[in-house]
Amino acid sequence: MSTSRRGFLRGLVGAGAGAAAAGLPGCAPDIAPAPVLDAQKEADGTVILDVRRYPDLSKEGGAVTLRVSGEQPLLVMHTAEKGTGEYKVVSAICTHSGCPLGFQDGEAICPCHLSRFSTDGKVTQAPAKAPLTSYKASFDGVLLKIDFAAGEEGFPSVQNGKIFFPFSRFPELQAAGGRVQGVPQGYGKLLFVFALEGGAYTAVDSLCTHQQCPVSYDESASDLWCACHNSRFTKTGDVTRGPDPSGAITIGPLKKFTATSDATGVTVAIT
Repeated sequence: MSTSRRGFLRGLVGAGAGAAAAGLPGCAPDIAPAPVLDAQKEADGTVILDVRRYPDLSKEGGAVTLRVSGEQPLLVMHTAEKGTGEYKVVSAICTHSGCPLGFQDGEAICPCHLSRFSTDGKVTQAPAKAPLTSYKASFDGVLLKIDFAAGEEGFPSVQNGKIFFPFSRFPELQAAGGRVQGVPQGYGKLLFVFALEGGAYTAVDSLCTHQQCPVSYDESASDLWCACHNSRFTKTGDVTRGPDPSGAITIGPLKKFTATSDATGVTVAIT
């Protein structure tokens, strides 16, 4: 199963790639794109694929663009590695201009401006500057399991829709200006928790609302910064600078979560 480059772009219009398709330069090389595949998440936040059903995924060097409701599109790549590392999964949208990615010569490649990424999402060729988000995947020889809810070992996990950060483990949250960040098991995305002046707390998601690039904390400016297009957000997630200095492109705030505290720690409600 295969598809043309422009057909691939049209197939992802529902995932926000329509503008990228319209602006695709005519001189761009005809990089073979990954065909689109729709899948559903299980109750535990995983997607399970029987790779034998998908020729483009079962062969070494093949790939598919996976669309899952409520998630950004993924590029699922069958690499030359063997064992559990045989499949790598990253976000399928280029962090430079939002074009859908293809997979060729062992790298994720953007057909629009030739940005390249390694199979773990790192930039190997500009103009892209920010890495792709990578996802945990395991393969047992037949079934490929992609875990959207995977977290960092040792970081608090989601329990009954909440994450608890005890002051005994995270003393930095006891003083204004303190910060904790990490990926909770059960949520699967980087989360920032900030201690504000006056004893208040805030928690925000890490995906920029422009093109879903990851934001990072800028110590010098005490705010959150998106490396893709220089958007900036406050600790409470509000936009202070969008991707277009003229203001022609407007974006929304980061996803916010309710954060409360008591004498023992901070609780973040994940909804």
